[in-house]
Amino acid sequence: MPGSDGPGVDSLLVESEERYRAVIENASDMIQSVRPDGTFEFVNRAWHEKLGYTAEELDRLIIWDVIHQDSIEHCQIYFPRAIQGETIEDFRLIFKTKDGRPIPAEGSITSRFIDGKVVATHGFFRDITEKLRAQELEERNARLEMERQARYLEKMAALGKLSAGLSHELNNPASAAQRASAQLATGLANRDAAARELLVHQLSAEHWQALESLVDESCRHLSAQRDLDPYEVSQQEEALESWLEAHEVERAWELASVLVRTAVNEESLERFAGVVPGAAVPAAVRWIAESVAVRDQANVIARSTHRISELVSAVKAYSFMDRAAEQEVDVHDGLENTLTILAHRLKDVTIRRDFDRSLPPVHALGSGLNQVWTNIIDNAIDAMGGTGTIAISTRRDGDRAVVEIADDGCGIPPEQLSRIFEPFFTTKPQGQGTGLGLDIAWRIVTEEHGGSIEAESTPGKTVFRVSLPLASVDD
Repeated sequence: MPGSDGPGVDSLLVESEERYRAVIENASDMIQSVRPDGTFEFVNRAWHEKLGYTAEELDRLIIWDVIHQDSIEHCQIYFPRAIQGETIEDFRLIFKTKDGRPIPAEGSITSRFIDGKVVATHGFFRDITEKLRAQELEERNARLEMERQARYLEKMAALGKLSAGLSHELNNPASAAQRASAQLATGLANRDAAARELLVHQLSAEHWQALESLVDESCRHLSAQRDLDPYEVSQQEEALESWLEAHEVERAWELASVLVRTAVNEESLERFAGVVPGAAVPAAVRWIAESVAVRDQANVIARSTHRISELVSAVKAYSFMDRAAEQEVDVHDGLENTLTILAHRLKDVTIRRDFDRSLPPVHALGSGLNQVWTNIIDNAIDAMGGTGTIAISTRRDGDRAVVEIADDGCGIPPEQLSRIFEPFFTTKPQGQGTGLGLDIAWRIVTEEHGGSIEAESTPGKTVFRVSLPLASVDD
């Protein structure tokens, strides 16, 4: 108004525009104004600093000069839409710096109108290099965690298979020992009853010596008689049962089956009957049969408990229980313990060993190497369909121990051989393999033990070769 001391309208507009320009110029985001022909109307300081172009160079540039080739096709779709006045939100693109470096960015694009016509597009972008790097790191960590969990589950599944096999292996001797112990108690009672009857007949020392000699001789034939033809056994049992019944021996049918397994026949019983008093023959035969049965049951218990002890020792050695996590080990011990643990899967498999027992020890971390042998041998059994031959050899190659495990299975196709150590890759039918067994073996050998593992395969022969640094090398 005339006579007013306040600032004029024009000066307020100028002040407002300068304030707007200051905000744009000092913004941390990259801001650009692009005309419909692609030339730049203006850019802010952050834009210059990020992309490296000077103000003089800006006049010679168009928008496509600062867009990375990977984003040009994408931007060519949206730029015309912005020129038509459409607001583009959450837009991503890749800028190209003056020296050719890519800068990923995200932001929005709006249009400026004059008289209803778009005269420029205004883009507001922020550099998301660190954001993408953080996302990539987060995705990588998530992927690694999934792989870690998958490997853990694979180990648990493998442990479950081993536990099931061990339960079966332990159950057989345990059941045999249990049956034998129950029969042993009955056999001792029957033998004592027969001995009391013999005391009535006042046998001489020579008579008792004859009894014990026949027992000793019978026990020596126990194992040899186990493989007799069933028909032949039946014929011998019938003959012995007839002889025993003729001599009034109680439980003739039961004792006949025991005596047949000891190679006792009618002739040997006739000779024995001529040595002891006739009235003592029934009790003497029962004493002999029960004594043999008692010894046999005691042997069954001894063999069964030995097998149980052997399995427990193998498990302790396999898992390195009661031993330091890091130590020097003989690879042959690990291989043998693994074969013992996998015995339930190797019943129809022939194992051939060609070991160089002079090999120095290798440095091992926990039971990792045993898991390597388990995974390789387990795969070999599957490749052979549970039947075939596995050849295991060891040798020295300079400062390394080399273990080769070969099978005569179907082999691995060439196009798959190069991928067998990849995580989650498997040649087995769906549901029969996770594809992590050999990946775990590769990591244990290479990352934990500084060794190498490789495979070669042709139909009928697949060889896995593991090379490990020796713990000590002789000069």
